[in-house]
Amino acid sequence: MNKCIVIIAEGETEVEFYKKMISYFRNKNSIVRFNSCIEYLNVNGIGGFKNNALRKFIKEVVPKYGKNCEYIVFLCSDTDVFEFSIRPPINWEVVISEFKKNGANEVFQIEADKSIEDWFLIDLEGIIKYLRLKKNTKPTGKNGYEKLKSLFKLANRMYYKGAKCEGLIDHLDIGKIYEKKLNKLKPLFEKLTKKELQSIC
Repeated sequence: MNKCIVIIAEGETEVEFYKKMISYFRNKNSIVRFNSCIEYLNVNGIGGFKNNALRKFIKEVVPKYGKNCEYIVFLCSDTDVFEFSIRPPINWEVVISEFKKNGANEVFQIEADKSIEDWFLIDLEGIIKYLRLKKNTKPTGKNGYEKLKSLFKLANRMYYKGAKCEGLIDHLDIGKIYEKKLNKLKPLFEKLTKKELQSIC
């Protein structure tokens, strides 16, 4: 049976990040070819996991590879929107159940604690260099998003969550983030390199 890994993220920046991370993993481990196809879906915000994610999976991915393909879905989201909410905006059990009802064989979550911006800030030096700020510049804010936004503001630029920031991901030391967040990313890498299934790409 053929296998397809489906990576679903909140925005364009996140999609670019996961592409870069997977490329880094491939090069680090001298993998010429993965044992699966990879599809990336952008659901345009945390709310997109309610409806957009499943719709895109059903209409864009399944028709491309067919119903006989094994689909392994990764839902990549932030956790900060759930921290202090009595009624979280997403019921992940329902989302995962709907994916499995519609062809997904396995569904995993990759949760960026607290946000993907916190992961980016692991390489603060790279961000400062990208924005051409002074080396001793310190971000301000109560969370990763606000801190990154403050750095962009100092560079007379705007950071929009989820929107593609040309060049930002390329300037990050992905290896530094990889080492810090390997435990979160390990399930993805394991599925990409598992050899029981044959790839069609």
